[in-house]
Amino acid sequence: MISISQGSLTYGEKTILSELNLNIKKGECVVVCGESGSGKSSLIRVLNGLVPELYDGQISGEFKSLTHQLPTEQFNDYVKEIGVVFQNPKTQFFMNDVYSELAFVMENYGYSREEMIGRIETISKSFNLSNFWNRKMTELSGGEKQRVAFASACMISHELFLLDEPSSNLDEKNIDILTDYLIWLKNNKQTILIAEHRLYYLLPIVDRFILMKNGRIVGNYTKQELLTYSDQELSCLGLRTLRKPQINLIEKIDTLNKSTNQLRCENLVYAYQKEKPIIEMSEMLLQSNSVTGLIGENGAGKTTLSHLLTGLLKPTAGSIFYNGKKQSRKDLIKKSFLVMQDVNFQLFFETVEKEITAKAKRLDLFEMVVETLQLDSLLDRHPQTLSGGEKQRVAIASAVLSGKEIIILDEPTSGLDLVHMNEVSLMIKKLNTFDIIFLIISHDKEFINRSCHQIIELSKK
Repeated sequence: MISISQGSLTYGEKTILSELNLNIKKGECVVVCGESGSGKSSLIRVLNGLVPELYDGQISGEFKSLTHQLPTEQFNDYVKEIGVVFQNPKTQFFMNDVYSELAFVMENYGYSREEMIGRIETISKSFNLSNFWNRKMTELSGGEKQRVAFASACMISHELFLLDEPSSNLDEKNIDILTDYLIWLKNNKQTILIAEHRLYYLLPIVDRFILMKNGRIVGNYTKQELLTYSDQELSCLGLRTLRKPQINLIEKIDTLNKSTNQLRCENLVYAYQKEKPIIEMSEMLLQSNSVTGLIGENGAGKTTLSHLLTGLLKPTAGSIFYNGKKQSRKDLIKKSFLVMQDVNFQLFFETVEKEITAKAKRLDLFEMVVETLQLDSLLDRHPQTLSGGEKQRVAIASAVLSGKEIIILDEPTSGLDLVHMNEVSLMIKKLNTFDIIFLIISHDKEFINRSCHQIIELSKK
C-alpha cells in the first residue's frame, strides 16, 4: 500500500527527511510519532502529494503510495483515492456553511444529488453533525472545525487515509467519536497513517508506532511492544503516556504576603446577534498567584470568553475589573496577550528573532525564554517555514516577552510533543512569580495537570 525506500526530502539546502525506509500493508494502521519538527507532517505532505505540488521541495529515493510513484503526474486521480485531514483544518475548507462543505468534494466528482444527500446524512449521524448543517464555518470552535474536516475527508470512499494530528483541539467527547470512526475505518480494511502526539486514544486501532527524530525513522514498535514501556520509558523516547489522562492539578504556590493581581468578571453575558447567549457568568476570578485552566466541551464558549477578557469582543452585558477598576475594551487590549488556536494569524515577521522581539517589553527574559522553549536554532528561520508545534512555541515566546499582565493561551499544546509541552509548562511555572495572570484553555489533561492550580469548567448552553 505504501512503500518508501531511501526516501529523502529537502527544502532548498535544508534536509527535512533523510533515508526513510518504511512499508505499510493494506488495512494496517500506523502512527508516526516524535518531537515537533521531526518530520512527521513533512512525511504526510509527501504522501498526500502536496510536495512538490504545493510545497516546493525536492524528493529523492522511492516513495510509492497505492499504485502511484510519488511525486505523481496524475495528481487529481491520486487525491481522489486518499482521505486527508490537515493539522490546521481551516486550510482545507472551501465553503461558507457546514452542509455545503460536506457536499463539496462529492460535487467535484459528479455524485448525484441523491447520493450526496444520503452520504451527508450517514456521515453526519456518525459525527453528530446534523445540528451543524446550517452553521457558518466561521462560527465553529476549533474542535468543531476539526470534526467537520474529518467528516469531509470521509464523504467519499478512499483506500488510504492520511491524518495529521486529527485530535488537535478536540475535547474528550469528540476524541471518543473520532476513535469510534477510526475503528469503523479499520474494520472496513482501510489503510490509515496518522501523525500524532496524543497516543492513548489510538490504542484500539493502531498496529505499529513509527518514531521519528531529525527527519529519520529511529524506532518501529508494534502496539504490544510499546505497551510494555512505562511512562518514564516513554518519556525518554519523547512520547506521551498511553494511559488516558485524568485531571490531577499541581499544588498551589505558597503566596502568603505576596500581593496578587486580580481579573474579575461580574454578570458577564455574550450572545452573537439575537441568538441565545453563549456566555452567562455571574462571577469569575483570576489571580496572578495561581494558573487557571479553562475546560469544557467544544462549542462551550471558551474561545469567546478569551476574546471578552482580552477586549477583542464587547460583552452583551456585565463588567470586567482589573484590581478593582472597571476595564474598557481598550484597557484590556493594552494589558493582555492572547495566543490563538491558529497561531498563523499572529506571525508577521521574516525571522523568529524579530517575531518575538519586535514588540517586546521584557527583553531581559529573552535568553531564558529562548533556552527554555528551545528556540536557539530557529531564530534565523522564517516563522511560516516552521512546524505547527514550533510556531506554537514562537507565539508563546512573543506573549512572554510582551510584558503584558494578562496572558491567555488558547490550546497551547496543539502540535506540541511531550518534551516541548513540558518546556511550556516549565516556562509558565517560572513566570508565575512575575505577577502575570495566566489562563490556559485546553483539552489536554496532561498539560493541565503539569501547569494549573485551579480549573474553571464551562458547560455548553
